[in-house]
Amino acid sequence: MKRFLYLIVLLSVMMSCKKTSYVAVFDKTPQERAADQINLVSTTLTSAPNGWIATLPTQAGGGYGFYFTFDNQQNVTMYADMTSASAGTVGKSNYRIKQDIGTELVFDTYNYISILDDPNAAILGGASKVGYSSDIEFTFDRVNGDSIIFVGKKYRQPFKLVKATAAQQASYTSGGYNTSIDKITAFFNTNKFPYIQVVSGSTTLKVAVSPNFSNNLASGKRMDLTSVLADGKTIGTAATKIAHTLDGLSLLNGGLVFQGITFVRMAWKDANILALYDSTGKEYIINDNGVPILDINLLWGSKYVGLRSEFKQVNPGTSTAGADIINYYHNNLNNSALLGFGFNYGRMDLTWSRPNNRFIFAGFSSQNGGSSGWTTTIVYNYTVNPDGSYKFTQYTAAADGYVAKLMLPMDAFLKANDVKFDYYSINGLTYGRMSSVQNPAIQMTFILR
Repeated sequence: MKRFLYLIVLLSVMMSCKKTSYVAVFDKTPQERAADQINLVSTTLTSAPNGWIATLPTQAGGGYGFYFTFDNQQNVTMYADMTSASAGTVGKSNYRIKQDIGTELVFDTYNYISILDDPNAAILGGASKVGYSSDIEFTFDRVNGDSIIFVGKKYRQPFKLVKATAAQQASYTSGGYNTSIDKITAFFNTNKFPYIQVVSGSTTLKVAVSPNFSNNLASGKRMDLTSVLADGKTIGTAATKIAHTLDGLSLLNGGLVFQGITFVRMAWKDANILALYDSTGKEYIINDNGVPILDINLLWGSKYVGLRSEFKQVNPGTSTAGADIINYYHNNLNNSALLGFGFNYGRMDLTWSRPNNRFIFAGFSSQNGGSSGWTTTIVYNYTVNPDGSYKFTQYTAAADGYVAKLMLPMDAFLKANDVKFDYYSINGLTYGRMSSVQNPAIQMTFILR
């Protein structure tokens, strides 16, 4: 009995003791921690006296540069490198900092960020329904020194903001962004065949530098490096997305890695000399070769799969006779009297199949702006003439799809002419050009794919 009473007393004492040894894992509630992080993000954004310089790659398209200022009334002003208007005209919007799965920065009125999400191709050339596959909501990741980094909520692209200096703020707000963009565009318009030298083992390579400053969804706002490697026959190429800065270009997604070297930016060494810089700070001066570093014909099937004519787009360098061939396809897509159907979008693709010595002409047509559609295909065999031009002969006639009639002029051109391919460069853009040996007045330029 005594033992039983002792156990009861002991149990009572244990139950009445305060648990002074317990230490909470967190010293604040989840709501308090969320409020602290919202305050951190908000205070960081609004306390930069000269604003922020930002870069954002898109998932489907290229990369873009921005300048922002945030105030504590949820107003944001911005400039962007999409067009001369967005680079020179201040955009205004509202923003919010909120808590969801994490702390989020949300641009909740239409602005330059929203344009990249716009599904209307007439705005900037984005794809139907998804635009450039870019976000307007960004999840806070971290503060790192003078930078704050977010990640796109849906498309997971890094949105990086770095504090601007007073001089940079003054330049952005007084037209300096357009001046910078125009200067670098003019450099590549003048220096049509730019290159850098890269040492690979015991060999010094001439590496072609090819930026594309357009907003083209498939190829714009990107830069690539290409060279014949040390063995004299292998083609090495690498590409990344780019964004304009006040002093040149930022190479996004961790930089452009070529032959083990990570290039991170392009900037002016002085008023006239432009250079690439790697992650160690090493400088690579960009020179002009006078002629193409690499014959375009070496790059079919490696760097380039082929050529594209986008919907109702006649590119610079296309002659009148060439435009007639291209426009016949695009301008008759909605000609139901000719086709039996009407289409509101289409494009032409010319694709190389090097292993089979085949060349494929594909006409795509759509009734929903390109989200889906039908493809008509013609396949050719080809031989290479002594002068480097190509002779195409039909392998299979037009099959599938609904636009065989629209493909007749291009089909006739390919079969009737010896065709040569080269580059056409203008305003910092490089196209692939196709022309007739027999009739040099027929020239057509295309987007390189």
